[in-house]
Parts: sequence; C-alpha cells; structure tokens
Amino acid sequence: MYLYTAMAVKKIRNISFAGAGNVAIHLAPAMAGAGFRIRHIFSRTAAHAQSLADFTGSIASTDPGIIDDTTDLLLLAIPDQAIGEFASGLKKAGRYNGLIAHTSGTCPLSAISEHFGAAGVFYPLQTFSRFSTPEIRKVPVCIEADSVETETLLRQVATGISDDVRVIDSEHRALLHLSAVFACNFPNHLYVIASRILKQAGIGEDILLPLIRETALRLGDTDPLLLQTGPAVRGDLTTMQRHLHLLEDQPSILQIYKILSESIQEFEKYNKTSDIS
Repeated sequence: MYLYTAMAVKKIRNISFAGAGNVAIHLAPAMAGAGFRIRHIFSRTAAHAQSLADFTGSIASTDPGIIDDTTDLLLLAIPDQAIGEFASGLKKAGRYNGLIAHTSGTCPLSAISEHFGAAGVFYPLQTFSRFSTPEIRKVPVCIEADSVETETLLRQVATGISDDVRVIDSEHRALLHLSAVFACNFPNHLYVIASRILKQAGIGEDILLPLIRETALRLGDTDPLLLQTGPAVRGDLTTMQRHLHLLEDQPSILQIYKILSESIQEFEKYNKTSDIS
C-alpha cells in the first residue's frame, strides 16, 4: 500500500460517503448532479444506505470495508462522537488511504488528521432534514484542510455545488456552529412552543407563518438588535405579567419566557448605552 498525499489526486472525481443521514441525503445528490461520481454509500442501516445509493447510482453497504482507493474523497457524514473512532478503524483496516473529510460543525480537524495523511473539513452551514429541500447552491460550505493541496481539492468539490465557499478553521467553526444553534435550533424549539400554545387554544398554527417569514426575511444588512420588537424591549410590564399568568401551569415554558425577556432587556440597555457613548 502506497503512502497517500493529496498530490496523488489532481482532481476529485469519485466521492464516497460514510453515513446516509440528513447531511448525506442532500450532499450526495447535489454532488452527483454536479458531475461527481458517488462511488460508495456506507451506513449501519442497510435501508438508508440502499435508498441513497439507488438515488445516486452508487454501491451500498453496511461494511465500511467496501471503501477503498477507488474513492478520491471520503466524506464522513456521521455523528460527531463517532468521527475519530471511525477514522481510526478505517486507517487500521488499510483498504483506504485517500483524502478524508468530515462534515461536522464542531469536531476539530485533528480528529481525522491524526489518522490520515490528507484530511479536511467539509461543513455545509444549513439545517438538513428529510422534510426539506434547501437550495444547495446558496448553502455556505466551510472548508478546512491540513495542507494547501488538500484545500484545493476540497474547494474544487465545494465550488461544484455551492456559490459560497469559505475557509474557516476548527476554532472559528465551533463558534459558527454555536451561533447557528442560536439562530436555527433554538428558534425552531420556540416555534414548537408557540404551536403548542395555539393548539391548546384551538387556533390554527398557520396563522403565525406570515409573522415568522417576515421576522426571517427582514434580516440582512440591519443589525438584528435594531429590529427587536415586543413587550420586553418596550418595557411593557403589564403585558408581560399577563403572559406569565397564562403560563403558570407550564413552569418550564414560563422560565424560558422570563430568561428570554430578561436577555432582550439586557441587550436593549447595552444598545442604549452604546448610542449614548
């Protein structure tokens, strides 16, 4: 077996995936549509591997040993806690010595670079699920690499599917992922709470959709701090007390209401102080 370096591959043609979950089911078809050949799909769940393989014209397997050096790039679209162990096991098996990258927002590059001679990160900043179809060309792809050669190869793949490719190191990517949790995961949970409140009142939750869309679409060049509305930013204590009364039988949601309202007020104080200075 030869010692692999990124220079051994001048251009990525064949891509394999370890994982057939939410990230892979969006990236693999996008890459296939961009002209890359999807070689292998590995997943511990046979049905998931086969479904994605059928869609991309690739070979499915529940055995990671199927991945070999006919692959130019192996993407690890698997849970963060499994990345290091999977890379270690794959290296020990000795069948694959090529370029490897993971798709995690928080896992450091070192989790795989300590096992492989050409390693990188290929992190698409988007929320993926089996119930949505985001436009991949508009999804920012954040790459990181252990060498200039590896970065060039990852950029080739990234620009093949996205118009927004950025080089971001592990430390800053972790902060980016944290901000994404606040921007996406937490608001979605708040939508869940809002939906439950409406259902309890017998009101159709679709009534909130225009409000939700406007809240998201108005973001852009304006600092979101300047766009804050609602009783907390107005200091409307009467309305806030009414809300707290309505939530008395739901203490966990009541606490969320209090914490978020206090945070809004703290940021508003900071905003006013900044204006004065």
